[in-house]
Amino acid sequence: MTITIELLKAALAKKGYKWYTDRPNLIGIRSTMDVPDSFNDFFCLAYETPKMPEGLDLKGQQKFLNSCGFKGSNGKTLAEDGAAGKNTTFALEQYNAVAGQEILKIFSTTTNPGVYWLNNPMSKLGTAVLKPNQWVDCWSLGFHQQKTDHRALVQTGKVTVYRDNNKDNKYQLDDTKTETGLFGINIHGSNKAGKSTNIGKWSAGCQVFSTWANKEEVMDVCEKYKTVSKNKFTYTLIDEMDLF
Repeated sequence: MTITIELLKAALAKKGYKWYTDRPNLIGIRSTMDVPDSFNDFFCLAYETPKMPEGLDLKGQQKFLNSCGFKGSNGKTLAEDGAAGKNTTFALEQYNAVAGQEILKIFSTTTNPGVYWLNNPMSKLGTAVLKPNQWVDCWSLGFHQQKTDHRALVQTGKVTVYRDNNKDNKYQLDDTKTETGLFGINIHGSNKAGKSTNIGKWSAGCQVFSTWANKEEVMDVCEKYKTVSKNKFTYTLIDEMDLF
């Protein structure tokens, strides 16, 4: 099966979920195959570059480009002074190259906790496993565990998790054992040095990328929409079977 934007839109529509056009769609897909300690889930980043309003003067264009994260040839935010120059020209060229296009990128992640935390729960109720749903405006750009070298989407709104407390190396999805609240279910990276193959201690319920560079790419895109979204991002978690 090939994951496409059309397939994701259809899956979300069937569940009554919203598809965003003014900010990134952040979608987790939980694999039907339960392989303990394996990064065998998917993170889909789907977004459309906002269209610049018509009739803007150069100053207005510079402000728009800055709000979308387009920088000058010097790598810096544009001066909103209405003056033409190579930096504004460069930013406009970068914008025009992707304006209105829908982009989809798919990365390897885990939506489940690692075996270590399944057997050593941080909560007396058991280890957290995020419940599938569209969790609207529940994450904000910040730092994982307040580490300034680890950009992440930090949980800022309440979500519901399953609680697995049987310590059998596998996660359990029991609707009679759930909890709703703020649990630090962040969307973050793992090993900076390369691709992680085992979840280990990287996830006690967080959504974690196997490759640091992939996480950074997602954070870079979210940064471009930080203003328009008021730094509130929605994460939609679905099951693999929802795609069929």
